[in-house]
Amino acid sequence: MDLSSDTNVWIDFYIIGGLELPFRLDHIFYMSSDAIGDEVLSPADLSEKLVILGLIGLEVSEDEYYLAYSFVVKYPKLSRYDGIALAISKLRGFVLLSGDRALRCAAECESVEVRGTLWVYDELVRAGRITLEERLFYLSLLEDNNGGCRGVRLPSSEIRKRLDILR
Repeated sequence: MDLSSDTNVWIDFYIIGGLELPFRLDHIFYMSSDAIGDEVLSPADLSEKLVILGLIGLEVSEDEYYLAYSFVVKYPKLSRYDGIALAISKLRGFVLLSGDRALRCAAECESVEVRGTLWVYDELVRAGRITLEERLFYLSLLEDNNGGCRGVRLPSSEIRKRLDILR
């Protein structure tokens, strides 16, 4: 499966020390080359690590730039790079990978399939690419780092549901 990604999912995995986890899957992860260079700035080495792990930078077509601009106008809460990620997904038929609420809502309005951090986790489980110990460890870290200003913003009930199954 081809996925056009936003930054926040990568931040979630970085925060829990599991940046390599999504790359265990057979999916192909893309992000605009400009977003990799301009938006993935903190921590300083994150963009480099993502590229080494397998994130593929895409050159955005003229049609994608125009569509991205129209999305930013239509959905004012989207950033330029949100619009680009959505345009890539829409025009190339990719699934959008994002946890950003405004971007997810725009994707749904544009009939673009969207997935997030917990979906990646679930895919790892379904594909048998994560051990039982890792499942519990990383879910616990997601729960511990969820909410507030720590960076991870996931539905607590969904994390808890997965933890309850494991315990």
